[in-house]
Amino acid sequence: MPTSELTKIEKKVLIRAPRSRVWRALTTPSQFAEWFSAEVQGSFVPGERVNMTSTHPLCTGDPHFYLIVERMEPESLFSWRWHPGAANAAEDGSTLVEFRLAEVENETLLTLTESGFDHILLSRRAKAFEGNEHGWDVQLESLTKYAEKAA
Repeated sequence: MPTSELTKIEKKVLIRAPRSRVWRALTTPSQFAEWFSAEVQGSFVPGERVNMTSTHPLCTGDPHFYLIVERMEPESLFSWRWHPGAANAAEDGSTLVEFRLAEVENETLLTLTESGFDHILLSRRAKAFEGNEHGWDVQLESLTKYAEKAA
């Protein structure tokens, strides 16, 4: 894929759990920390910076990162901004991560979108995009297992 097309990731997953359960897994720091494999310092409140340390076995490089919570529409939308790879956060723009939830026959359709890779330095864009595209596959599988186990 040409670098100019590396601007947005979109993934959908059907989770066999109520939307309220998936929402809590996404927006409760202790639950988020469990499935995302990270230490979370802070609360998910719009406008707040939340510091994190990855504890995921696949994490390479600096495990410290942060996100800024953008929007929270209960059981519908949770979004944040962050810097993929975090290494050049001061130089790069941020990407926007959105989790959209919809109820489908007592299950939850989760649509994840990460956009704004065109704001990442061209020298890092392809690596950041590919890393996050694979990373979201791993994280969505983890979230699905977590939410379905607890349902």
